[in-house]
Amino acid sequence: MLVRLDNVSHNFSSQDLFFDVDLTVYEGDRIALIGQNGSGKTTLFNIISGEVEPIEGNVIRNNSLNIRFLKQFRADNASENLVQFLRASIVEEIDDIVINKSIRSILIGLGFEETQWERQVSTLSGGELTRLALGRTLVGLNNNMDNFMLEKKIPLLLLDEPTNHLDLYSIKWLISYLRSLRVTMITISHDRNFIKELSNKFWEINNYKVWDFSGDYETYMNQRENLLLSIQARKKNLEREMERLERMIDRYRKWATEKMVRQAIIRERSLEKLKKEYQEIESMQELKSIKIKIPEPEKTGYVVLRVEKLSFAYEENSILESISFEVGEGQKISVIGKNGCGKTTLLNILLGKLEQSSGTYQWGHNIKIGYLDQVISSFNQKLDLISEIWKLVPDWKDVEVRNYLGRFGFEGENVFKTIGDLSGGELTRLALSKLILGKPNVLILDEPTNHLDIE
Repeated sequence: MLVRLDNVSHNFSSQDLFFDVDLTVYEGDRIALIGQNGSGKTTLFNIISGEVEPIEGNVIRNNSLNIRFLKQFRADNASENLVQFLRASIVEEIDDIVINKSIRSILIGLGFEETQWERQVSTLSGGELTRLALGRTLVGLNNNMDNFMLEKKIPLLLLDEPTNHLDLYSIKWLISYLRSLRVTMITISHDRNFIKELSNKFWEINNYKVWDFSGDYETYMNQRENLLLSIQARKKNLEREMERLERMIDRYRKWATEKMVRQAIIRERSLEKLKKEYQEIESMQELKSIKIKIPEPEKTGYVVLRVEKLSFAYEENSILESISFEVGEGQKISVIGKNGCGKTTLLNILLGKLEQSSGTYQWGHNIKIGYLDQVISSFNQKLDLISEIWKLVPDWKDVEVRNYLGRFGFEGENVFKTIGDLSGGELTRLALSKLILGKPNVLILDEPTNHLDIE
């Protein structure tokens, strides 16, 4: 046993997350933690790591445990170079030669050429930053050092969205690398292929509980479907039983004798218990899609964008060289390439956030751009969701704003959540709701699925 959670319950501000959670992590487990945005996945990670104390219950950790935690937001120590960043993560007493060998192996494996190792962390792209943060989490755990490390500590990897910002090549490398490690790990990921390839156990946060399934992904889905079928059967039985009790209570109340009134009170207590169980089943999160109505924008001209011989260099490092292309009305374009090749740089030039070294670009007639970036940082953290949207549509009624937010998964009292309390996926959904509300006719989306749950 590495970690045990006994009757753990937690809430965040006014938001309930989970109740009475009993879970155990054993050596060799490769657990996928699944749940909708805002369900409490990252909070559960923080409780397991000890960064957050649960409101109720206990967390018992093996004394030999060495927790390595990859977090969603990873921009600390921005002035360090790549080697310094990785070295700072090793707290064990390890020989310098072994440390250097491990750092070199990780950097090469993550696709950083030796000429890049002196770069400051602040100069990295989102994908490069993710790869470096992964390196800091994995350094010292590569195959050459397994035996050395395991004699001292038992590693537990907590990986929160490890594939965010990664290109396809890096994701493939990461899956292969993690397969080769003899470690226990818990992963939050909405990348189905990633969790299919690596997981032998699944924890799903649903209806304030954590369901525990063992087996591969297909087994998990089959077990989940069987559980839902049994729950739906229980729901129908509850409906019949509640109707029967209500008829009995009405009959006893009408007879109005002392004995019958006592019988009615007893049945009412039973009915309340059944209603509570029924409400819990009603609030379960089934896998249902979010329906978003996108407002019709104004039409663009025939030519949306024309780029001619565009180039960009960072110091002496040439990133983009003599790029030319044209975007026509209605086209859907994917910008593909390895991390650090200049995808986000190109978008920032076209948005006027960076100045090109040479070449030109020109937007067409009647263009209104909607932009979603990798790092959503423009929100006022103290505002609640409904106030953030209301700023854009001050003439809307309360019910109209609430209905609009409901289309993006913010229902009921969730519209009053403070932006600073939102998860990464909830932030992305809020950003999308604002972007669409502006009725853009050109969308520029930089990693729009980062942090979003599968639905």
